[in-house]
Amino acid sequence: MTRRSSPDRAFLYGLLSGVPLLVWWVGWFPGFMTSDSIDQLGQAARFSFANFHPAFHTITIWAVTRLWDSPGAVTFVQVLVATGLLALVARRLAALGVPVWLAAGSMVVVAAVPMVAITTITIWKDVPYTLALTWAFTELLAMAADRTAFWDGRWGPFRLGTALGLVMLFRHNGWITVLFVLVALVVGFRRRLAGLVPLVGAVLGVGIVLGAAVLRIFPVEPSSIEPAEVFVSDVAAVYRHHPDAFGEVDLERLRAVAPLAVWADRYSCYDSTPLAFDPAFDAQVIRDDPSTYRGLVARTVLGNLPTVLSHRWCAASYFFVPAQPADAFFHRPPFDIPPNTLGFRRAPLSDRAYAVTKAIYIWAEPPERLWLTWRPALAIWAGIATYLGIAFRRRLRPLLCPGGLILAQLVNAAGTTPAQEFRFAFGVYLLSLASLPLLWLVVRPDDARIA
Repeated sequence: MTRRSSPDRAFLYGLLSGVPLLVWWVGWFPGFMTSDSIDQLGQAARFSFANFHPAFHTITIWAVTRLWDSPGAVTFVQVLVATGLLALVARRLAALGVPVWLAAGSMVVVAAVPMVAITTITIWKDVPYTLALTWAFTELLAMAADRTAFWDGRWGPFRLGTALGLVMLFRHNGWITVLFVLVALVVGFRRRLAGLVPLVGAVLGVGIVLGAAVLRIFPVEPSSIEPAEVFVSDVAAVYRHHPDAFGEVDLERLRAVAPLAVWADRYSCYDSTPLAFDPAFDAQVIRDDPSTYRGLVARTVLGNLPTVLSHRWCAASYFFVPAQPADAFFHRPPFDIPPNTLGFRRAPLSDRAYAVTKAIYIWAEPPERLWLTWRPALAIWAGIATYLGIAFRRRLRPLLCPGGLILAQLVNAAGTTPAQEFRFAFGVYLLSLASLPLLWLVVRPDDARIA
């Protein structure tokens, strides 16, 4: 009997990463949900879609629930896809020279991390977005192993482009990450025209052409989230600290949205939710006159850049600071499914699985423990240390390509985060953990199989 290759064995063992994910799924069936989840499930049930949350994601929810009319179908598919991708990461790591036991075992450990398992069975756009990022990550690992074979092969660039196209479809700001990665690849591999054409073509075909087709074929209200709404916290930061920076005309525009006291008192650099969801805050005013408020945001940001940068650092500090501020709330999947008219409620398929995982869930929740559990900073710093080690090993430097994807997503998420929420960091968190086995090659560079 022919012995399987190391990458094949790593893939098969890596499929065991599905075990902890399935334990959480049967214990917390049909999964974790927020009001956003209920809203998208309602759109799928009505077959009427809005693009506030990416319509492509809501339509995938609709498609999955045609096969099984339950939100548990959505979370089950997420578990299956996550399992396959983690096994594929294990395969790529083994192909690079990481021992099979470490490549596969580490992916099982990643899946068993409660924050990964819980988020994987949450109905959020951030989950398929992170899965698309993970697919792109696996293709960049393959490129690092053998750049000639990747670029000269028929399918490598196409697969990478398809993954990046899906990144664009599952979050409205995904194009920022994709643009960073595309520019880096085009500059770094500008002589690989035969590979760049299918790569860029797949990105455009999936991310733009397919996205536009979906908006036309399905009953989608085309209006998306208004950018001026996303950055209201930047405006509030300036008003809170420098109210004299606004002229009377701009003050009137602020008053049209909410009383000035609301702009000042409901501002928090950690979370835009108290301001944006205050009963006196009328976001419809911004949506009705978007160009005016985009101009207001642009003038405010450019004219008060130090204040805005300070606000942005505070908002994004959870990516880098482990400690939980005493005066802030860190958002993560809630224990209860919100009240809803769709009949969704928690109905564990296994009481034993629920009891065990519930104890883990409760253990991870106290604010004094968030530095170790939900806040992503420790994992991110571990990932940064891994890629710094790679940078100092000349032979390993092709591995900076998958690290570049993580960096692009980190810059995107940190620069646009409206609140301190784990879901915004999920992609960086997961890929940082998945990168840690590369430390084996940093310590033992002679084991690396990089062509």
